[in-house]
Amino acid sequence: MKRILPILLSLFFAAVAANAAESEAATYPGLKTLQLVTDVNAIRPGEDITVGLWFRHEEGYHTYWKSPGIVGVSAMIQWKDLPEGFEPGEIQWPAPQTTIMATLTAWGYEEDTCLLVPMRVPKDLKGKTEITLKARVGWMCCSKTCHPGWHDFSLTIPVSDPEAKESNLDAKWREQFEISRSRMPLPTPDGWTFSAKEIDKGSIQMVVNAPDKSGAVDWSKAYFFADDNQVDSDEPQVIVEKSGPYGAFFTFARPEFAPENPKVLSGVLYHPDGWPALNGHRWMIASAPWPEYEVPNSDGQGSN
Repeated sequence: MKRILPILLSLFFAAVAANAAESEAATYPGLKTLQLVTDVNAIRPGEDITVGLWFRHEEGYHTYWKSPGIVGVSAMIQWKDLPEGFEPGEIQWPAPQTTIMATLTAWGYEEDTCLLVPMRVPKDLKGKTEITLKARVGWMCCSKTCHPGWHDFSLTIPVSDPEAKESNLDAKWREQFEISRSRMPLPTPDGWTFSAKEIDKGSIQMVVNAPDKSGAVDWSKAYFFADDNQVDSDEPQVIVEKSGPYGAFFTFARPEFAPENPKVLSGVLYHPDGWPALNGHRWMIASAPWPEYEVPNSDGQGSN
């Protein structure tokens, strides 16, 4: 028995550590699983971590990107009573896809998705043996009908010895986090530029300029996801390839609730075949500064 007890204890603590990377799973209409997770099974003082919000959708359901388009509500996280020195960053959103809410086109996620949040870890954990992160999560999950929801999560993670040499990575969630990171839009390639102009109150245009043959793509397949409701997600995007240098003109319908006087037209530019300038990556960050935000009057004069 004396020999067996240490073995049983080591197995018990190994099992606790293996399960420490995820909260208890929640189930709601349209969602098979909703969890707060992390890709480490132990926290080391001073080593920042990433926390994920994991969505597994029922067939035919979706949740929403940070800018859902003309319908829907994006997920939100309200952190509660975080331990001293722990500081969350902004949500990192994987690139979205077009999806249908009833008959309307929106921007979100139909496939299993993990939203990522960087979390600062202080150098002094003051002798704590475990850390508990609490958050209230809100979301909307839709198909032909919508189901908003809120849930309180608690994620407890052991604290490891800062001098420990063994890996503290959790294989299961590390893989899911890497899948999410692989869908993050990349910075604009060198030499690419964007500009924007307003055609009238109901439409705006973005011009994409590529410097070389890396911009020689089938522009008719491209799609732009605006990140601040300046583009109507339910209207078609008109794309005309430039006849001179590489690039294209994108014309978008503007929704009635578009923000007034934005400084930039920004979002994610997607191509299903991948962008040659990004080694085949399908999503790039696009940001076009507005030189001004004026609507031409019938007499040809501008007004703010």
